[in-house]
Amino acid sequence: MRTGLAGVITASAVIVLAGCSTSQGGSPDSARPSTTQAMSPIPPVKNPRDVAAMARRTCELLTASQAKDFGFDAPPQASEALFGTVDCVWMGRTRDKAPLRRLSISVFTNNPTLEVSYAKDRGLPFFELTDIAGYPAIVTRTNAEIPSCDIDIKPAERQSVTVIYDSRDFKNNPQQSCEVGKQVAAAVVLNVPPKS
Repeated sequence: MRTGLAGVITASAVIVLAGCSTSQGGSPDSARPSTTQAMSPIPPVKNPRDVAAMARRTCELLTASQAKDFGFDAPPQASEALFGTVDCVWMGRTRDKAPLRRLSISVFTNNPTLEVSYAKDRGLPFFELTDIAGYPAIVTRTNAEIPSCDIDIKPAERQSVTVIYDSRDFKNNPQQSCEVGKQVAAAVVLNVPPKS
């Protein structure tokens, strides 16, 4: 028996497929989606980008020049992640080499990340449905006192890029981590190649 997100997705697919079948004598109205199915809070993606092409090359989603501009001085560190993807982490350090800021990027290539986040994260201390560089995004903070920001971007249907930005620079103004995090996220998503 499958549990968790995969089970929910499978169950949803079965329900959708069952709802698509019509009997011979059904009315034309019965094949139309209901108002609730048609009205997703997540806007449709225009000009989709190919996240799958970057699934094993996540460290290329921020150029060396961009990393330097955002204050990351250590080389990116890649690690194996879920579903055959690679996560990548950049660090920015003080003159004494103490950690000052951190950026983590992960990707999902077959997952309704924004829809799941919208359903479960709306009660967090900070939740914002917005767009990043023209793509639907959800920005959240789990703790109002910590300068850490999670940004999920949807560059294509069922594909997403997650940017987590933390910075001790903003310990006196933790919300500012999201303002800088959004700038980083915009640079990252624009480095994902367009779908051909």
